[in-house]
Amino acid sequence: MFLPPITRPVFYLPAKLYAGGVRVRAWLYERGWLKQKRLPAPVISVGNLTVGGTGKTPCVAWLANWLEAQGYATAILSRGYKRTSSGRVEVSDGTRLLCDAATAGDEPYLLAQSCPGVRVIVDQDRHGAGRWLVERVPVSVFLLDDGFQHLRLRRDLNLVLIDATDELAYARMAPFGRLREPLPALRRADAVIVTHADQPFDRNALEATIRRYTRVRVPILYAQHTLTRLRRLGTDEICKVGDMAGQDIAAFSGIARPEQFIRDLGRLKLRIVWHSNFPDHYRYTLADLGNINKAAVKAHAIAIITTEKDAMNLAPTMTYAATLPIYAAQLEFHCTQEEELWRLVYQTLNRCS
Repeated sequence: MFLPPITRPVFYLPAKLYAGGVRVRAWLYERGWLKQKRLPAPVISVGNLTVGGTGKTPCVAWLANWLEAQGYATAILSRGYKRTSSGRVEVSDGTRLLCDAATAGDEPYLLAQSCPGVRVIVDQDRHGAGRWLVERVPVSVFLLDDGFQHLRLRRDLNLVLIDATDELAYARMAPFGRLREPLPALRRADAVIVTHADQPFDRNALEATIRRYTRVRVPILYAQHTLTRLRRLGTDEICKVGDMAGQDIAAFSGIARPEQFIRDLGRLKLRIVWHSNFPDHYRYTLADLGNINKAAVKAHAIAIITTEKDAMNLAPTMTYAATLPIYAAQLEFHCTQEEELWRLVYQTLNRCS
């Protein structure tokens, strides 16, 4: 729950109105009374039903890199949540970064860094951004980052990510829970990808809930995110996670599900002697980093670890102010039914060609 019990009655009516508005908007698009706009290339959307925490960004990066490796000219369209800029910003032209993380937003900037050869554009009007791009360069496929609720743009494949550890059957709409939309919105999904599937969860119960709302024969796939490497900020030196096994580590993050990050570090036998959570997409100051470093030293940590997303929100010069090395944990997305997912992608691209 996002709200303490004492405040819930105050928000009950606004929350009901919001949920009703979400349903009406989706119904209007479904009936065609609100028109969707098309792009002249296939659009694959990667999104979720909940407020963050499903591992969407590593999934988008994985898809983008695979498509680019197969010879598809790939572009990522994102809104650039909590960026300092407005309007349209070209984050990467496929060969170089064209702005900083604050201008792009942390997640689009991370995607631009992680996906060489892939163009990344942020714009609230993602149809306009796509049209602008295809008028300048060839595009084989668009990836719509965090696109499940962006109904204005028609997509050809709708991938929805659900966290295995979420009790979906009991999920509630924000602000009382983590849902962005009611569960019947899953009817729009062409495939559901259950992430963090390597953690304990009731698979039968989760599948039963998903099947209750999706269309017949919509595939349910399973995926996990593996923390594989650590990148030292300031030098980009890479070390294996195992090299720090058994060591005393401090950690901090500003993500939607910080408990997942701490759990991942603990599963790799890193001893977390201190950690701190910040709001999602938090942009750190020099004073913040000084306080983090001070607390880590006091806890006798040998290093500080954060997420790659948080590293985007640290100014490059900040790391030199810390006396302890700071590492960004790098995640790899892996889909158990990888061949089935690629078959869906290929079918979509062939159907649209």
